[in-house]
Amino acid sequence: MSHKAEMILDQIDVVKLDINLWTSSKKLRPEDLVLADGSKLPPEDLAYLGTKKTIDPDKLKEFNRIKKEAERICLQSGTRFIGGFANPRDEIPRITQELDELSKEFSKARDQLLSTYHQDTEEWIARHAEFGDAIRRAIEPVDSVAAKLRFDYVVFRVTVPQSEVVLPDSTPAAVESLTRRTYSMSDQLFHEIAQEASQLIDRSFVGKDTVTGRSLNAFRRMRDKLDSLGFLDHRCMPVVDRIDVVLDALPKQGPYNGSPFNSLFHLGLLLSDPDKIKRHGSGLLQMESISVSDAMAMTGSDGEDDDAVMPDSSLTDVVNEVPVEAPVVVTTAVTSEEDNDLPGFDDFLSNYHPSKDVFDSAPSVEVAQDVLNPAPEANTFMASVKETVKVASETASTSSVPVLIED
Repeated sequence: MSHKAEMILDQIDVVKLDINLWTSSKKLRPEDLVLADGSKLPPEDLAYLGTKKTIDPDKLKEFNRIKKEAERICLQSGTRFIGGFANPRDEIPRITQELDELSKEFSKARDQLLSTYHQDTEEWIARHAEFGDAIRRAIEPVDSVAAKLRFDYVVFRVTVPQSEVVLPDSTPAAVESLTRRTYSMSDQLFHEIAQEASQLIDRSFVGKDTVTGRSLNAFRRMRDKLDSLGFLDHRCMPVVDRIDVVLDALPKQGPYNGSPFNSLFHLGLLLSDPDKIKRHGSGLLQMESISVSDAMAMTGSDGEDDDAVMPDSSLTDVVNEVPVEAPVVVTTAVTSEEDNDLPGFDDFLSNYHPSKDVFDSAPSVEVAQDVLNPAPEANTFMASVKETVKVASETASTSSVPVLIED
């Protein structure tokens, strides 16, 4: 096993939940159905009958809530791993304490259900009197129900198999398998973050123009999870830093609309895609992009007020990764007045004859990350960007010209 995999395993413990729920579902039998004369059921090798409930499902909702809460606790700082939840070792005391509290809630709910079990089943039969006999035949004894309702957990550590414990010829395969699963934890982590971000976008952003502080809490949970598991993958921390930058730039209190809303929305889009998370963490998305039309709208399409510096919030509004399939030119970063002419750019324009397909692909003007967070010398830099946008718009009247300014 590699040293990195061993270091990862040395920092985690695995929490495995052992929660069993009773659903009151029983197999529906042919004698439970009232068939019209001449009706015939399909044979079992063709189709199966459904299930029936022996108690009101609402009586069991509390158990489902507790199970989901237990999973949330384990995922707050951890990720799924070999049937359990891998968590940093220093998080285990918090997790076990919270799970112990949930166990008490589960026991209380079980006792409540068992105490009214007979009454609840009779009420359910009364509500479905036509099928009363079918329900009554499937009712379980209260002791059987009690045995099936269980809440427990176990915490364990994963270590590399030793040759003196297992057969020597099986050790390499076992070690390789464990190494592979260990490295897969980061992919699982990014998948879970993307899933949570996607749900957040659907719930709080789509079709809306304002979000509340509750959405910020969701971003903070994702941020803390990536931070706690940063040792799994070096790509976690740049994403943590990105979240911090966006959240720190927001007003102290909500609700958030306009520029703050757009900033959070774009952050959610980044986090909702596992591949984008990896690329950003690898530094491949450090160059954020804006379209020519957006840049011209922000700087003024008439070219006036060339000395104005674009506000930070306006730049943040348009931050988003836009795939660029058209050819681009890479030039050196603008660092002085002598560099404002962007060497090589005129030659590029004179030799560049984009086809209609290129125009249709709607490429974008790429602006370096530092432009998105202007430094004191931003006046000079942004003046060059505006001039570039102006030249690009005059050259390509039907679309935008792709330009990349590399920091």
